[in-house]
Amino acid sequence: MAFRTAVSSRFQHAFLQLLSNAGFEELSARDLRLTSALNTDYLLTLPISVDWKRASQSSAILFRRGYATERQKGLLIVEKLDYLQSKFLQRVFFLIVKPLKKVSIWLTEVLERSITEDNAQIWAQKVKLWLKDFPIFQQTSSDNQHISNKPFEVDALSEDDLPLQKAAQNAVIRYEENLSAVGPRGRLLKKLLMLIGVLPSTHKQQFELEIDDNETESHLRPIFLSRISLSDIWEPASLKSCANDLWRMLRTSISILLSKSTLQEPAYQELILLYIKETCEGGDADKDEFPSLQLKIYEKIPIPDLPVVFPHKKLSFRILDSVRLDIASVLGLLAYFINYKFENIFSLSAILLDVIAVSALVIYVSRVVLGYKQTWDRYQLLVNRTLNEKTMASGFGSVYFLLDASEQQQYKEAILAYAVLLKENSQGSYAGNVGARCEKFIYDVLDEKVEMPVDKAISTLVRLGIVIEESLNGHTVLQAVPCFKAYEILKQHWNSLLG
Repeated sequence: MAFRTAVSSRFQHAFLQLLSNAGFEELSARDLRLTSALNTDYLLTLPISVDWKRASQSSAILFRRGYATERQKGLLIVEKLDYLQSKFLQRVFFLIVKPLKKVSIWLTEVLERSITEDNAQIWAQKVKLWLKDFPIFQQTSSDNQHISNKPFEVDALSEDDLPLQKAAQNAVIRYEENLSAVGPRGRLLKKLLMLIGVLPSTHKQQFELEIDDNETESHLRPIFLSRISLSDIWEPASLKSCANDLWRMLRTSISILLSKSTLQEPAYQELILLYIKETCEGGDADKDEFPSLQLKIYEKIPIPDLPVVFPHKKLSFRILDSVRLDIASVLGLLAYFINYKFENIFSLSAILLDVIAVSALVIYVSRVVLGYKQTWDRYQLLVNRTLNEKTMASGFGSVYFLLDASEQQQYKEAILAYAVLLKENSQGSYAGNVGARCEKFIYDVLDEKVEMPVDKAISTLVRLGIVIEESLNGHTVLQAVPCFKAYEILKQHWNSLLG
């Protein structure tokens, strides 16, 4: 038992170090807040909730490397019509809320007049405490400022600890705080109670982005990823854009509906999901005492669609689909019972008509059930298709991918740092300036903005002996060995490994 624990601990330490060498870093609270903020109207608008208890038990944790943009081009007629229907339901919702708000204000005034001030405060306090017990009324991530943005420090653990479990316990707390487990109906109810004044409105958190417009170095300016949502596509057809001209609005809407459009969303360039498979799934508990790690690597996962990669997720019906199916079902049943005529139950014709009517009712109910099932199957197909299209590797293929990514990352960092140092070999370079010079080189040559840490690369170059580290006036100065001499040094290292 102790031996297996020690082996598992060493493996997890080495594996997390491999992720670090490959340039992967753990999702921060800021990444998760961005996911929650952008969860609006992109393609995968399914209400997905994650079972955080099972996620914690399975030590699920996510790592990312880089950002990208995900684009979807085409007519997108279904998505555009869904957006219009959702906006229509939103208008109906606000029309219903207005009179309810007046009723709420009137009831509040009546209660204030009917009970004393002390009783009113006691009653209000009890109601607030009662509402706090419901998940939908609990504070969101924007209100919880205590969430740590710092990544989990694996090096601070002892060799006997299991870093994966420790890091996952810390991470799942952030996931649950930022990625709300409340479904769309819960959010709708909370918004309704806030609009009618029963609950206080939440204050939007303002993020101040420090931008120096006078920055002369282009590679030091921040990187912005633009997004094009369905609301942006329909913006030209709004009343404001059409100057309240209904005919122009109709023509623009038809043009947008029948023309090709492009949706664009910020995405994670590469995303790694690491979790432990649940034990005792119909097998022997002793046999799976130390379950295997499950590793999956995805590419270009849109930031709003992040919950889809978690292993323990639950789908629920969109409000739009629920309204469609519920209204169609209720109207169909009402039409059936209204048109059903009760005849003399003792006549033969009445019995035959009753049999036909009941058969028609059974068929209709079956169609309704099949409609719900088809919608649910469409949800599952959409999720599975999204994951299959975005999966880069899984199982042993993920390990090979990580090994190759780690080697390439370390090699590219080292060779770039060596080239920059070699270019300035005559005067030497301070260790703190190497990273900035590498970033400038990549921007000048490849027109790409990157943030490049070079500490590990410099440490590798110094360890191999092809970069000399000296101290000058309290500062570390680096000087690269000439190419021919570096070649001989690397050749000796290679021969010593083979010998």
